[in-house]
Amino acid sequence: MAIVKMEKMHLLGLKKEQSQIMSALQKTGIVEVIDIVEDNDETAKEVQQDSKIRSELTKDLMDLESKLNNLKFGIDFLKPFAKSVNPLIQGKPNIKKDELAKVLKDEAQVLEALQAVFDLDKRLAQLKVEESKILNQIEILLPWQSLDIPFEQLGDTQETVFITAVMPRKAKDELEKSLEEDELLACIKALGENRDDVYTLVIYHKNHKEAMQSLFKEFSVTVQDFPGLTGTPAQIIKQDKKRLADIEKEREDIKRKSQELSSQKLYFEILYDYYSVERDRKSNILKLLDTDKSFYLQAWLPEKHKDFVKDRILGVTESVYIEFKEPDEDDDMPVLLSNAKLVEPFEVITELYSLPDPRGIDPNPYMAPFYFVFFGMMLSDAGYGIVVSLLTALALLKFKLEGSGRKFVSMFFLCGISTVIWGAIFGGWFGDLIKVKPLWINPLDNPMSVLILSFIMGIIQIYTGIILNAYKNIREGHVADALMDQGLWLVLLTGLLMFAVPQLGAVAKYVAIFGAVGLILTQGRSQKNIIMKLASGVLSLYDITGYLSDVLSYSRLLALGLTTGVIATVINTMAKTVSGSIVGYVVMVLILLGGHVFNILINILGAYVHSSRLQYIEFFSKFYDSGGRAFDPLRIKTTYVELEDL
Repeated sequence: MAIVKMEKMHLLGLKKEQSQIMSALQKTGIVEVIDIVEDNDETAKEVQQDSKIRSELTKDLMDLESKLNNLKFGIDFLKPFAKSVNPLIQGKPNIKKDELAKVLKDEAQVLEALQAVFDLDKRLAQLKVEESKILNQIEILLPWQSLDIPFEQLGDTQETVFITAVMPRKAKDELEKSLEEDELLACIKALGENRDDVYTLVIYHKNHKEAMQSLFKEFSVTVQDFPGLTGTPAQIIKQDKKRLADIEKEREDIKRKSQELSSQKLYFEILYDYYSVERDRKSNILKLLDTDKSFYLQAWLPEKHKDFVKDRILGVTESVYIEFKEPDEDDDMPVLLSNAKLVEPFEVITELYSLPDPRGIDPNPYMAPFYFVFFGMMLSDAGYGIVVSLLTALALLKFKLEGSGRKFVSMFFLCGISTVIWGAIFGGWFGDLIKVKPLWINPLDNPMSVLILSFIMGIIQIYTGIILNAYKNIREGHVADALMDQGLWLVLLTGLLMFAVPQLGAVAKYVAIFGAVGLILTQGRSQKNIIMKLASGVLSLYDITGYLSDVLSYSRLLALGLTTGVIATVINTMAKTVSGSIVGYVVMVLILLGGHVFNILINILGAYVHSSRLQYIEFFSKFYDSGGRAFDPLRIKTTYVELEDL
């Protein structure tokens, strides 16, 4: 129940058997291949760059990425048209070896269907562009739709000029007045208007062309041209609307064809996952050192699985050399955690912070009980705890959750149980909706007792962190450091805590003095100057304020617990005030449901955040060495289906 011990595997094999060996390792799912090319010297890189096979492998990977991108597009395109199962409820479809073989045999037909999807998408894009142009054209033509002259007949005739023009509303009357005053042979016919402008047909004699152009400038008239359009605006708009209807019909036809192709989605998914597995294997081959005849591999694997892995490799070939070694001090070793079933869900809290150093301590077995207790104290309502546990239990049973998602839901299930326990202790059942006597303390009646209990729990966790730090020093062979750095602090803090009990006052004084003097004499031991040694020792006592601050942080256990109970009680009181009639009882039920759902959600969030904060800041800071990276083995990792017997 800790960090899994890792070993480094060294493997030397024949190049012709490389693919089979890598495939065997991938099926085990417990071997992380080390990138020797990235980590090795320039000579190793030159060996790789000169390899013709390696160049072909890089090209294969590029082809695979292209295929995967195309298949992903096809899957996403057909998703709205296909009747697919929900993987959260029913899990991924299981594809047996013979089914996979059939899909691979018919790959050409599947790729033809994929090309048909691309063609449909291309046509949809073309229709969208055309539709956008038509809609834009209709929008432009709408103000001119009362024009009964075809666009191609506008312009100059033998004696007159016909133009369409846009002018400000205020300018139209003034322009007409100027035409009358100047005795120009011209007329203006309004075709349409909006808030600011008037759309007009202007007709004038050719002899007055210069005068008209001058007036157009004076009154901000804009001549509107419609190049390439034939017919009247009304005729064009009618044709455009007909084309829009045709476009919609063609879209429906594409939708029908897409539904016909939707049966191909499963084949796209099978090929996608098959190629994903192949890509992962080939990309890991790029991490190896190789020559024309042989290759060299390094990998991390859990020590307990080395015999299993060795047997799998020897099952492929006996022409291979395998050696397992303990990791060196400077090795970048991955981290794999292995904890009891009740502790494992709480690993997600540590993972969100940072994985432990591979040579450090796994905090989860020590953190999990505290998180379990603190979450329950903060939510502190048995009714809410029952709701949380029932919902999460249903999710665990109903949904096919994996990885961090399953850990999260399992953690909230356990925290729901803790909430039921603390709710019963504090007497909270949907606030005061259900009258049940507290098993111990009612926080609303006796908050000081709960505050003291919160501080006691905080002190226990802080002591645990200090003891774990001492254990870490002892494990590394620094027994003296453990005694002087952690042991003396435990003595001093214990002495100070003993003052809280008057009967222990006399003994507490000597215990505290012993711890303080010990810290003054030892905390500056790394200094060379005697004065600096004493000064550093005295200054180290200032850390007492840090421990005091840490203990005070645990008052949030009381604060959040009170918040949950008070809000729940207020909701119940509001609901009771509206009862008394049929409508009132309906409103009361709505207030109770809505209010308590809101209270559960907001306080679950608060309990989660503040319980995590106590671990990250008050607990982990005492001993935890973070910075580890997750163990990432080469495995058969699929997205859409489960490939059996691959």
